[in-house]
Amino acid sequence: MAGRDVTFSQFRGDEPWRAKVAGIGSAGCNMIERSPVPPVAFSSSQADLDRSDADEKVLISPQKLVGLAQTDVSVIKQMPSVIAEEVGISVKGLDIMFMMAGLGGLTGSVGTAVVSSFARANGVLSVALTAGPFSAESERRRTLADIYTERIMTDVDMMIEFSNDALSSMAPNLPLSRAFAIMNGIMHRPIIDLLAAGTRKDAKVLRGTVGGAVRGRLGLGIARGDERVVKVVDEALSSPWFDFGLEQTEAAIVVYSAADPWDREFGEIVELLHARLGEVRMIHGSYSDGTLGDKIRLSLVLCRPP
Repeated sequence: MAGRDVTFSQFRGDEPWRAKVAGIGSAGCNMIERSPVPPVAFSSSQADLDRSDADEKVLISPQKLVGLAQTDVSVIKQMPSVIAEEVGISVKGLDIMFMMAGLGGLTGSVGTAVVSSFARANGVLSVALTAGPFSAESERRRTLADIYTERIMTDVDMMIEFSNDALSSMAPNLPLSRAFAIMNGIMHRPIIDLLAAGTRKDAKVLRGTVGGAVRGRLGLGIARGDERVVKVVDEALSSPWFDFGLEQTEAAIVVYSAADPWDREFGEIVELLHARLGEVRMIHGSYSDGTLGDKIRLSLVLCRPP
């Protein structure tokens, strides 16, 4: 294994992550359904909040949202209680804040920038999971998404982006509502795996591993039978969301799960990944998932600079 590899801490007695996920805007409020961590529905639409089953809900006006987006992080640090009241989301005691949103609309785009800035100002590890507009959507939505993608990446520790066009190519014959439900489940996977593989002690080392390579993409692999290690790596690296050359990868988050995780098998997976990716900074871990039966799963987030 490469010298720059780090392993998630999994010592008995370590405290689990203290986490929360904010669903921002209409799409974000849908994405947090069946969330694996306490969800917050954050929107400028009362209708979005009414249909959400989140225990914590925040209604904010578009005007206030735009005003908060123009607030400098240094100001937020100087007035944390005032900004907390304005944002409406408590980050007190959290180790990590996940944000889920569809970019292109005002609330999802601007809201994610605001919440990520607020989390950063409070020293909370922040991870945005966002879906971009379809290429057939209006130029205005695509432009707004591009602008705020750049803005969000200046504040978050990691931004994992998903292309809706790639989703439609994966499930061309499914009704759109069903396809989006599948997408939501996929977008939850990095949250589930990060929280299962590590503990709250890992916030600093995860931030250090990612460093400036905040632009992430997800790859997933599931395999069984002979050569399942090779198969699971090949499938994960064939992700439709990897829209950049693998050689551009600077950091990787690797989580292996199985009904009965085997250290030797995981070691082979890490070696294969280094053979394909080179000497990238890597943080990795594993956990037991009895639902997998005789299969193994590889969850892979590859990160590059903005």
